[in-house]
Amino acid sequence: MSLRSFGPRGGTWYTHIKPFLKSNILIALITWVLGYMFGGPVFSVLLPVILVGLITLLHRVASRGHGLRVSANGVEFLRRDGVVVRMRWADIQGITVLAQRRTGVVAPTGAARSVAAADSAAFAAANTGHGIVGIGEVLTRAQVAQQRQAGPVWQPFGKTDDAFLRLTLVDREWRTGRIGEWFRAYRSDLMP
Repeated sequence: MSLRSFGPRGGTWYTHIKPFLKSNILIALITWVLGYMFGGPVFSVLLPVILVGLITLLHRVASRGHGLRVSANGVEFLRRDGVVVRMRWADIQGITVLAQRRTGVVAPTGAARSVAAADSAAFAAANTGHGIVGIGEVLTRAQVAQQRQAGPVWQPFGKTDDAFLRLTLVDREWRTGRIGEWFRAYRSDLMP
């Protein structure tokens, strides 16, 4: 098997839109009423469509940027900020469920607070899933550029530390898909 890259697959709806559906509906209803009060019937339709469209676009942008590269060397997880976390096949200690922590809710009391709390819980549940744990290396942007110039063979760049890779962000069903094939080829002892 040669180097293979994977991008997010089907994650936008499940991890960034569906959890916030209640909030988007509440925002659309409030902006519909406000739009009607301040701008009439046309504005009451345009304002919610534009606002919910912008929110959805922001969610979509937030879900992009994660990537995964697998090769004979191991697994590299490309984070949105340009940092790469990588683990050699031998350094992967296990596959486990990695839980997304719930975020705080900043909203007034009442319906808005309960909708925001439900969305936070749904977001945490959507981003919880199987990932890998082990000893890995975190590469800065500069080190990523040096590695790119050095070629496909991994260069050591410093100390290794405990690491975890949340592969659910790339593919919710990674264990049964193409990523799982790599694990079955290089670390079949970890796969069920």
